[in-house]
Amino acid sequence: MNAFPFNMAKEKIIITLFAITLPFLLIILSYKLSLFFILLTLPQQQTIEFFYEKNGLTLNYTSREISHLKDVQDIMKKTDIIFYFLLFADSLLLTISRKNKPRLQKLFFIGGSLTLLLILIPLFFLLFQFNTLFTFFHQLFFPQGNWVFPLDSLLIKTFPLNFFTKISALIFIQTVVYGFIFLLLSSALKKKPFSPNQ
Repeated sequence: MNAFPFNMAKEKIIITLFAITLPFLLIILSYKLSLFFILLTLPQQQTIEFFYEKNGLTLNYTSREISHLKDVQDIMKKTDIIFYFLLFADSLLLTISRKNKPRLQKLFFIGGSLTLLLILIPLFFLLFQFNTLFTFFHQLFFPQGNWVFPLDSLLIKTFPLNFFTKISALIFIQTVVYGFIFLLLSSALKKKPFSPNQ
């Protein structure tokens, strides 16, 4: 039986899976690192620690604000699960491909390219239509509609719009950098001569 069609199918599956999962892994990684490194006020720090269940809410939030914060906490937990699943999946795909440099080069190139393409659209909105991006994000993740608060609410004062613009910029800049790193890795592998048994 000819193994060539099977090998071709296996190759396509590995490349497709990596191309789909890598951009989301890098975006979530950028988000997690941005949240860790961004300068926070004490109220912001205390609230974010609540998300990670390091402490309870010490600020005088209203019941509606607390409800929204609990929804954010739930989404962050789910994001962590997705992140570790993607990390495991991409690590496995790279491990499987570690001795196949032509495939590894394709993985880096396609994964890096799709990461940059995927980030272009939200990057445009970040630069020119941030309010639209902000609203879309909240409508997507909080369809119950409990994310709109008065400008004088404690939650808005704790996390004003400029907090979200700063962290969004950090996320997109990091993701772009990671995408280019994968393209550079692809280019480096392409320049190396491949042995016939690779």
